[in-house]
Amino acid sequence: MDTPEPEQELSAAELERAEPFQKLREEMHRISDKETEERIRINPVPTEEEILAGAFREMIEPQVRNAVFDMRRKGYATQSSGFGEDGKLQAIDGYFQIDEKTEEKLRAIGVNVKRGVDTGTSASDEYAIISFHPDAPDVSKIEDKWGQIVALLSEQEQPASPSLSGGHEDFRNRFAPGRTDVERAAIKKNLKVEQFSPEMEKQMRDRLNEIDSNKT
Repeated sequence: MDTPEPEQELSAAELERAEPFQKLREEMHRISDKETEERIRINPVPTEEEILAGAFREMIEPQVRNAVFDMRRKGYATQSSGFGEDGKLQAIDGYFQIDEKTEEKLRAIGVNVKRGVDTGTSASDEYAIISFHPDAPDVSKIEDKWGQIVALLSEQEQPASPSLSGGHEDFRNRFAPGRTDVERAAIKKNLKVEQFSPEMEKQMRDRLNEIDSNKT
């Protein structure tokens, strides 16, 4: 995941500290790529949770897989997850809300919450990033930290909406092409939380009309 991070020149000490995290990031990507290839070969049929998440479980970095699906079961519409580009950051982002009380609990364990424009993107206020900097490049400890985070999140009243990540549409078209119900929900959510050019919005609304007209 390419987590939004401010560009800054790192000192020699910071580069030295970042190196083992970067190596761990590369290792996790290798594992994920290998497991994804095997999953597609053996069982290319996604579960309902995977369809909504827009990815096979194996496509998600090992240290954050459980957290992503546990968050979605609690009603948090995750979008992307895992290491930041330099490996030092762990994050999960998406279109979900974190209440102030929960945010206080998260900050107490060293976890940062950013919303909307504060994320360094043009995203709406419904978008949020949960992130932390691991103390050590240790997969088990990172996974445990994510477990602590998810345990602090309150249950949402509504189920998680389909992922709006860049790859969700490609995933659905390839592995669940008949699920126009999920496509419809994703388009409606996108129109609600983001602004599009008049041309793009028209294309999206035309697609909604096409899906609705094909219902039996």
